[in-house]
Amino acid sequence: MNTPRPNRDRMPELTLHWGKAQPAVAAFVRSIVHNHHDAEDVIQATVTHIVDHYDEYDPARPFVPWAIGIARIRILHHRDQNKRKPLLLGDTALDALSNAIVSEAEQISDRLDALEHCLGRLSPKHQRLLALRYQDKVSRPAIADALGIRENSVSVLLRRVRQVLEDCVTRRIGGTTE
Repeated sequence: MNTPRPNRDRMPELTLHWGKAQPAVAAFVRSIVHNHHDAEDVIQATVTHIVDHYDEYDPARPFVPWAIGIARIRILHHRDQNKRKPLLLGDTALDALSNAIVSEAEQISDRLDALEHCLGRLSPKHQRLLALRYQDKVSRPAIADALGIRENSVSVLLRRVRQVLEDCVTRRIGGTTE
């Protein structure tokens, strides 16, 4: 039996979609399938199905619900194959949970997109400040040295930059452009 493969021209699109959907799909699967190894198997089966059937995906519709729907089917398949390891949730609860995760994933994705936009609008100094503190996990005294500012100014500056980001994300989510 030949397994369909997606058109190579759509692989970058698939990669982008999966990158945004993966946390929601993994959270959904892990909330239902509690054995770590079984959950990873279900996630892998989900990814394989998504890759094999990506040409069936309608790009006019949201990707995350489609991926969650596939994960739901893979979970049910896993349940049928592992009758000795019953799932704790019935079909109705499974549907409710999948709907909740889809809704949350879309909101999180919107907020992350807004945050990425807002981070790009910060000055290079403020971007460096955030990178030192949150990516590199540099101490406040070392940040002060790196940026040539007083140590007590680091906390104040971090607070101001976080407030700017919060305001920008709120405006962006609310539809107000800058």
